[in-house]
Amino acid sequence: MVLRMHLLVDFPSIVKRYAPIFEDCFSEAHYKHFKKAVSGFIVSENKTIEGMNRIFVNDSTDQSTFNKFFNSDRYDLEYINEKRLELLQGLASTRFKTGKKQNGVLSVDNSLLKHYGKKIDNIYYHFDYVHKCYRWSHDLVTLYYSDNKTDYPVYHRLWLPPDWEAVALFFRARNFTINQQKWDNRNQHAQQWRNYIRSRYRQGRKKYPEVKQVYETKVHIAEGLIRKFCSTYPDVDYPIALDTGFTSAELCEIITNELSRDYVGALQETQKMIDPKDGQDIALKDYVARLRKNHSSNSDDLDASEPQVKQIKYAYRGKEQSCYAYCGIHRIKGFKKKQKLVISFTRKDLTDMPRFTIVNRLDWHPVSILQNRRHRWPVETFHQEGKAEGLYKYQVRNYRAVQTYIGLVVVAFCMLKCAIQDDALQNEIQQRLQMKTDGTLPFLRRLMKAEGLLLLMEYIFIKAQNGDFLASIYQPLALKIAYT
Repeated sequence: MVLRMHLLVDFPSIVKRYAPIFEDCFSEAHYKHFKKAVSGFIVSENKTIEGMNRIFVNDSTDQSTFNKFFNSDRYDLEYINEKRLELLQGLASTRFKTGKKQNGVLSVDNSLLKHYGKKIDNIYYHFDYVHKCYRWSHDLVTLYYSDNKTDYPVYHRLWLPPDWEAVALFFRARNFTINQQKWDNRNQHAQQWRNYIRSRYRQGRKKYPEVKQVYETKVHIAEGLIRKFCSTYPDVDYPIALDTGFTSAELCEIITNELSRDYVGALQETQKMIDPKDGQDIALKDYVARLRKNHSSNSDDLDASEPQVKQIKYAYRGKEQSCYAYCGIHRIKGFKKKQKLVISFTRKDLTDMPRFTIVNRLDWHPVSILQNRRHRWPVETFHQEGKAEGLYKYQVRNYRAVQTYIGLVVVAFCMLKCAIQDDALQNEIQQRLQMKTDGTLPFLRRLMKAEGLLLLMEYIFIKAQNGDFLASIYQPLALKIAYT
């Protein structure tokens, strides 16, 4: 049987090294809880508040006190995030890269944090496109930074469920037509009402963009995060990578015209473009069929006027990547200006699922486009690693506690990211544990568990050396393991 209870007699060396930058965010008591929480996210197998509280041998604090820390409004989560970014900017390898050789990319993505309780604040019944089912969950929107050396979240926000009645009242006050019969029957036919007002919202927000003050979509949240970054870091000019859920003409125009930034967007195969041959609408999947047909033809039969696919090689974090891609300038339905379109495949015979990428820079080479798109992948990895840190394991109902929990998971994640690039800390850990790190977060977490075991052994040895009986040493440890 494997013992999965990791007891701590001291904070992990990673926490002790980086926690002081956050000290002025908290009172003395809350600062201790902060270090305990971050340590728990790194080391504990049980990421609940109760589970993290149990692993500390010399701390007799009741779990309810630790729980109150997560619910407290006596510290500023925005300021904690600022200090986290300050920590990351303090290391050459993790700071935002600038200058001619800057290779950073900002990505926007969302992730469902699924739960089984319906009584958690702002929980919503979302459709999970991965598992093709509905789940009770929160939806986390993240602005993520990636370069050739590191990657980490910059800003994040939870999407809030819409108050459709408030949206309807907003439109009614501006004489934007809301069907009176549907309004009167909104409580008796709730689902029909939601479907109706959702469609009116999509139409009305074009005329009244200020409606987002009543209800913000995930795209609006993404816009706010991007604007915040551009305002806070005006001298840092990174392209913004968007997945299919955020590549809207509305957001892309804001990024181009208002923020003067470049974007790398992703389209679905059902998206339509203007066929350069006859000027008619054609779905991207039908254009792909033409690509495949032409690609499979004999070289003597190739029509020079038909789109061509070529092998493209590009570098990502020191490693060569290769794909087969078509590149051209096209008009995409819904977009006012022409877009540079790249349709890429992994297999030479083009039998795999294609990826559709657009950029607003018509002068970019496919190599640059594919490199920037490749930098969107780390945000997906963050969602995997973040969930290993406990990103969706919170068992709190209060919205403030949920926000605190997520914010501190991000802090723990970034402390590990700093530790990977911190040579002095790496040497200290290796000398103490006589083990080399492999530069990955999972291994670093396991090293912190090994360090905790070493400190526990030292603790027991010193206690025994001082004359304590093994029974008296064992009892408090057993109580922690037995969950009492």
